[in-house]
Amino acid sequence: MTALKRPLAVARHGSLYEQVRLARLWLPLTIVGVVLVHQLVVLPLGSPAFQFWGQVLFYSILGPIATYLTLNWIADELLVKERQDAELASLYEELRASHELLASIHEVTARFASAPDLETTVSAAADGIQAVTGARAVALVVGPDELGVTHTVGSWTGLEADVMARDRKARRMVEAGKTAVVTDAGRDGSVVATVPLAWGGAPEGSVSAYFAAAPDARRLESFNILVSQFSAAAEATRLRTRDLLTLVEVDRSIRAEGNLDRLLLTVLKQMTARVGAAVGGVFLVDEEQVLHLTSSVGTAAHDGNVRAWRIGEGFIGKVAKGREPRIVDDLGELTDESLGPLLKGEGSAVAIPLGADDRVLGVLVLAHPEKHHFDRAVIPFLGLAAGQVAVAVRNASAYMQSEELAIAEERSRIAREIHDGVAQMLAFSAIKLDLVSRLLEGEQTKARAELDLVKASVRESIKEIRRSIFALRPVDLERHGFVETVRRYVLDFGQQNDVKVSLEIDDLPNLSIKSEAVLFRIFQEAMHNVAKHAKAGTVSIELGTDAVGMAFVRIIDDGVGFEPSDVKDRVSSAGGLGLRQMRERVAARGGRLDIESSVGS
Repeated sequence: MTALKRPLAVARHGSLYEQVRLARLWLPLTIVGVVLVHQLVVLPLGSPAFQFWGQVLFYSILGPIATYLTLNWIADELLVKERQDAELASLYEELRASHELLASIHEVTARFASAPDLETTVSAAADGIQAVTGARAVALVVGPDELGVTHTVGSWTGLEADVMARDRKARRMVEAGKTAVVTDAGRDGSVVATVPLAWGGAPEGSVSAYFAAAPDARRLESFNILVSQFSAAAEATRLRTRDLLTLVEVDRSIRAEGNLDRLLLTVLKQMTARVGAAVGGVFLVDEEQVLHLTSSVGTAAHDGNVRAWRIGEGFIGKVAKGREPRIVDDLGELTDESLGPLLKGEGSAVAIPLGADDRVLGVLVLAHPEKHHFDRAVIPFLGLAAGQVAVAVRNASAYMQSEELAIAEERSRIAREIHDGVAQMLAFSAIKLDLVSRLLEGEQTKARAELDLVKASVRESIKEIRRSIFALRPVDLERHGFVETVRRYVLDFGQQNDVKVSLEIDDLPNLSIKSEAVLFRIFQEAMHNVAKHAKAGTVSIELGTDAVGMAFVRIIDDGVGFEPSDVKDRVSSAGGLGLRQMRERVAARGGRLDIESSVGS
């Protein structure tokens, strides 16, 4: 600031040329005036002797004095001018050096600010700080102190221990509310400058620069600027990484979770944790274009009085209609919009519409008791997360439709099973009973034979009914897990079908609910075929993991066998799955179905 004030003083003082140009006018006039006063006023007052010596003294003194004063004035002005020129030259050098320094700082900050990850940011910052400040060594500690020094440029024995000691002091400074540069002597005679790093008011590490001699103010200022820029860039990188990891977790939840209610609850918890919200809810649209609260977390999670909204109605409905994210900094100002119990008592809220294929699916709402809690910078992140949730909701709707179709197909299968199995056997038994009633009139021996045949047919019908009931009995995979469900099924299967069953269980890899359901359905169908067609006395079942890490189920029976090529595309008489369908369902989950059999083996 002092250097910038000097040119203003020069401007006020005026240039030497202007002063000399003015002096050409007033100096001669002044001399003439003095001479006239002396000649016309002073001299006539004295005697002739006084007039003679008066003139001699006047002109012998006036000339030298005027000349001296004039030259002295010019010399002073020239001296001031030279000083001003020197100051301007010094100021120019300072400005040039500052410009070069700022250019270096800008280049360094641009380099580590554009780094794709925190590791690259730290490395670029250390190199840049050393290049700009001329430090012997630069050390950065980022993250928990138990991880040690993150990155160093220049090193010697004992450096890391010294850095960690300074880092602990820097973290205590942040806890005390201080973030200034600390400069002191190092162990090897160097001068060390340390700046603590704080993100969100919490200590996150420190940056230390080791100088061979005490750094001047410019170096310390450059060091502080670079550390501040690095801290901002590292925090931005950390936030981007956190958003990415959160999106990955949301995507993983969507892929792993088959239940929509549990999925929405998981995503809501992740979203509220990310933005620090206290309340969250997902409203989904039904067939009548009404928004219902499907899932919620926070204080409203136990509120059973949450009303529904039509699209365009209230705060929730207007967001759904506009299909644009909306942040309300003060919910108390929305006097013209109904908020509902979910947002009752909250200070601020953010709402993100859920949509897919130009269709509104619902609204994701997050709220906090404080006003102005939500930063508009979170909108892009929440938009991406909401897009994933919308895809999950759409997929869940399609899955429900496919389930309804599967139920219809299962009903058709049951009808075919009863028609082709039990119904025909009972019809056969009825015909035989009519025949027996006629034979009883004269051929009792033949009638008894027919009765025995009817009894055998009825017993077989009873077995078939039991097999059908056993095959249709619901299985709670989600409650018991795949292994326990297989164990329970095998125990009942042996009792129901009078077959000796052995089960060997080894370690299994983690499977999704959908994969477990498909694997169990194919296992169940295979066991049903054993009971109905194989005429086996023993069945051996093995669960485990193969050499490439895939789960497998192996079923071996000692029945009559069959030729796979003869039945590969045919649905069984019980209405079950054909072998090709079984293979396709397993292949859809990334697996395969192998069948080894032959007639009589």
